[in-house]
Amino acid sequence: MESTDKVKTEGWIEYYGSFEEMFQYFCDNTTIHGTIRLNCSRKNKMKTAFWLVIFFLSFAMMYWQFGIMVTQYWSYPISTTVTVQSKGNKFPAVTICNLNPFRFDQVNTYLNQLDKLAQETLYSLYNYDGLKAKQQVIHLQDFLHNVTNQFNGSFILDQSIVLQKLQENGSGPALPGEKTFQVGFKLCNSSGGDCYYKSYWSGVDALHEWYQFHYINIMSKIPPVLNISGDELGKNFIFSCDFIQKPCTLREYKFFHHPIYGSCFTVTPQGKENALYSPRAGKKYGLSLKMKVDQKHNMPLLSQAAGARIMIHNPNQPPRVEHQGFDIRPGTETSIGVKQDEVRHLGGKYGPCASDGNNLGLKLLYSTSYTLQACLNSCFQYKMTETCGCGYYFYPLPPGTEYCNYNKHPGWGHCFYQLYEKMLDHRHHCFTQCPMQCTKTRYQLSAGTAQWPSPTSKTWIIPLLTRHKGYNRTSKRSDISKINVYYEELSYQSVEETPAMPVTLLLSNMGGQWSWWFGSSVLSVVEIAELVFDTVAMAILMTYRWKKQRAPQ
Repeated sequence: MESTDKVKTEGWIEYYGSFEEMFQYFCDNTTIHGTIRLNCSRKNKMKTAFWLVIFFLSFAMMYWQFGIMVTQYWSYPISTTVTVQSKGNKFPAVTICNLNPFRFDQVNTYLNQLDKLAQETLYSLYNYDGLKAKQQVIHLQDFLHNVTNQFNGSFILDQSIVLQKLQENGSGPALPGEKTFQVGFKLCNSSGGDCYYKSYWSGVDALHEWYQFHYINIMSKIPPVLNISGDELGKNFIFSCDFIQKPCTLREYKFFHHPIYGSCFTVTPQGKENALYSPRAGKKYGLSLKMKVDQKHNMPLLSQAAGARIMIHNPNQPPRVEHQGFDIRPGTETSIGVKQDEVRHLGGKYGPCASDGNNLGLKLLYSTSYTLQACLNSCFQYKMTETCGCGYYFYPLPPGTEYCNYNKHPGWGHCFYQLYEKMLDHRHHCFTQCPMQCTKTRYQLSAGTAQWPSPTSKTWIIPLLTRHKGYNRTSKRSDISKINVYYEELSYQSVEETPAMPVTLLLSNMGGQWSWWFGSSVLSVVEIAELVFDTVAMAILMTYRWKKQRAPQ
């Protein structure tokens, strides 16, 4: 019975008489370079020791480099592939605002009170009484008038929030006779127990921020962005619009009102079948606009610049002119050359990114495609409504909430500025919750300006424009501007991320290191695995036989 067990056991493994015999057989027959030297020089202990040191040193160096490569692989490095493609490009959306906000009749009384308070403030701070704020009301079409009629209601201007001279560090009111001071206003929480000063070195900046703070409280019952029909605005804003030297159609316009930047419109493709394509590069194959930039109804403390604000963006993204874009000088022809880049991020384990924003833990408040700024604004607004009990005026509202004003939400300004400063310092959790876009289109812009119309041509250009549109405001060149937007070149760069070390490259590098240090292949790894298996099997077998011999008969 004992003989049968022994034969069966030895049939499953390659049985050796001893571990030394097994090791000699391995050294004589393996494909790993250098191991045969361990066996051939076993009678010379010095050589054997030398080759043992070389062997284990090579083994250690190889696995050290293996560790480096595996560490690099688990860091998920990326490489960037840039390709140049040349074809007709879909034209970007172009949003332009005239920097001339309206004075709605529903809130005009309160705006007049604010203007009077501003005049008194300027006189008390600087002994200046030359500000003559215009108290005019713009009546748009019946649609806009009906929209704002529903927001009738009382409002009380908080005249306790006033501009004042502050100490040099902005921590409190300036002492009498103090020559160096800041200017700002005090904001307290709802209980009045925690206050701080919003301070500025520039009196112009302080006055503008103070005025805008009161302004958004007054305007809190009127939606910040009103989408309206373009007939009225088109007559009073745009002299002409041409794309590839053909008149734009009304379906390519989207008009809206912004409380700070005034009348705005976006020229954008409406769906893929109606997309605007630029067949060639150059000014003749782009968008050309002639528009009014007069400041007839300007609110001087709210809108300090004259001209227009333009933003060039992806048609699927909302126009956030308060965050992006640049200003256009009146009385000029501005030519804007556009270069397009497409960027694609890998996402996942190679870095967080979002394609649609569905898995972020929050619902975007914008009805357009995902963008990082839309996510940050939405996240901030959710935090604002949660912490302060109301929403910031310039961002869309979550359902069931309302915009802040200090009549209903005392201390909201204190709460808002605390949160906003965290956003500015990138200390807010929204920056970790909102990843970048997986795929985005970038527009590189270069602009040049020239005087338009020229002193000699204005004698016929301005009268022709005014007669064509029935606009008899003025014949001054400073009231009009011309804007050209076009592709500088049709070829665009596609920047795509690819894994810098995929699994195939990792295995290839490991195989190269194995071959460098031992001059062997993957089959040599199998030989080592076989040696380990034989060693374990022999140890088990010898232990079994030893216990069996010691067992009492």
